[in-house]
Amino acid sequence: IADAEGSGKHSNQNLLYLELNSRLAKNVGSSDVHDRLESTAILSALIDVDTLDEIQRTRIPIQLKKLLGQSNQAVSAEAVSVYRKLVDKKWTTFMSSVETDLIRSLEWLTNERDEVLRMTALQIIEALCTGASSTLFPLLPKILTQLSLHLRDHKYELRIAAARALGACLGMIPSHDTATRAPWLSYLYEEQQRGQGLGSVEGYHAALLISQELIQHGGMYMQENFASTSDLALKLKDHRDPIIQKAAISLLPVLARYSPQDFTKLNVNGETLMARSCNYLIGLSKTSERDRATAFLALGQIAQSCSAEFKPFLESITRAIKDVLVQRVKLRSTASGLALETDEAAQAILQTIAMLATAMGPTLTRYMRDILDLMFTTGLSQVLCDSLVVLEREVIQLVPAIRDRLLDVLSIILVDVPFRPAQPSLDNLELRMGSMSLHYAAQTSNSHGSGDRASIGVNGVGSSGSVVGDSGESTSLVVAAARNITVTNDITVLALRTLANFDFSEENLSEFVRNDILQYLSHPSAAVRMEAIRAVSRIVLSDPLYQTMAGAGVEVASEVVQRLVAAAVTDTDAG
Repeated sequence: IADAEGSGKHSNQNLLYLELNSRLAKNVGSSDVHDRLESTAILSALIDVDTLDEIQRTRIPIQLKKLLGQSNQAVSAEAVSVYRKLVDKKWTTFMSSVETDLIRSLEWLTNERDEVLRMTALQIIEALCTGASSTLFPLLPKILTQLSLHLRDHKYELRIAAARALGACLGMIPSHDTATRAPWLSYLYEEQQRGQGLGSVEGYHAALLISQELIQHGGMYMQENFASTSDLALKLKDHRDPIIQKAAISLLPVLARYSPQDFTKLNVNGETLMARSCNYLIGLSKTSERDRATAFLALGQIAQSCSAEFKPFLESITRAIKDVLVQRVKLRSTASGLALETDEAAQAILQTIAMLATAMGPTLTRYMRDILDLMFTTGLSQVLCDSLVVLEREVIQLVPAIRDRLLDVLSIILVDVPFRPAQPSLDNLELRMGSMSLHYAAQTSNSHGSGDRASIGVNGVGSSGSVVGDSGESTSLVVAAARNITVTNDITVLALRTLANFDFSEENLSEFVRNDILQYLSHPSAAVRMEAIRAVSRIVLSDPLYQTMAGAGVEVASEVVQRLVAAAVTDTDAG
């Protein structure tokens, strides 16, 4: 459609546009869910065409509104996503009707029998308050009144949606407009108190959700209520209902971010709020598998807000991280054929390590000695790569070790061998000098008396980060973990992308590209071929020898360029 517009041919005469319009006319009102889902996809694509005229733009909201009122959850969710795109576009024809849309959404909230319709209404309110706030300001009283009721809805998902909408609604009140803000903040705080008074799961959850939004959007209003809100979080952190417990735990780092000084100084039964919170969360991360991810993330967020005061807890949290990762390795070593994957707890741990690195910087170095190898046992994931990028930036002492390990993992995934094989004479020299990375230490640990059975933990996991195979021979934990990764096309794409984007500036990867990575230009998957093209291009361009047009770099680059040109001519699927 856009191409036709660029050539001077109006889209009303564009065959594709006419065909899509015809399908929309037929499918929007269809009883078949797949037809309606197709309609949302077509509308989403049309919104991205910037050359549509006003008449064509006017048709899109009209057709979309027929889908928004559906009672099918899948259709409704997709339609709301398209609606958000319309709000972001801010087309004049669309913005003139947002008040009508909001009023209709408030009416939908009164339909107690249709949960899908109420969810759609809450999501539309959130989108409108975020993107069209000035237009809707006069309707603020009606919005807040309705949202306060739905924060106590019997359905968990609806309470969460109402909280998000409440946050968006509070965000549209100018911070300097105290005359408008103060009464409504007081009203919401009274609703928080009312929720506590109900003593039900819905009431407590509403109180915690309101507290979080008031802290994030209420400015100085919550300063005088900081202590009472802290008491609420501490009171409910051990609630028997997991929803209430998780919400209470999640409120603790919000309090720390709001007022680090109060969080670290407020006295709660003889200890500070920070000490009470951190000790509880560290204990929870060790004992509760269900709440482990929430506890670790809360600790990481508290560290970011209160970095100076967090140092006394650093040893305890890193020990907890190590213990959980070691236990995870042991469980997988006893479960034959269990695929290595990054589960929720592992993702939370990796994110927490990144937050600790941001908060503590080089102070974290000595605590990472036993953890870095274990991080790679979670499998290759974007979360792992993101965490390693932060560690490299914030804890520069770990840079060589991180690059060594990551290159080996990527090489094993892509070509089934480590990037640098063990070199006994060099490794022994580095070990004696104290500069050898732990990644290779396991290869020579037997000669120093640390690789025997006595020093290796349960199920073959050693204290130095080593794993004993069936032959009793000690091998690198990182390499062993990499060999357990199930290599799919998605993993291959991620490995190639990481190889291209991660900072391996101290390594010359050109030969690795020529000998091993070029083969992926003929991979069956178009996505893999495209990522391989990007990877080899970026690596060769960053080669110093190629940049100076000297030495072996030119020869390697020449061969790579020839292969890339051939791929560009013959491989249309890879873009």
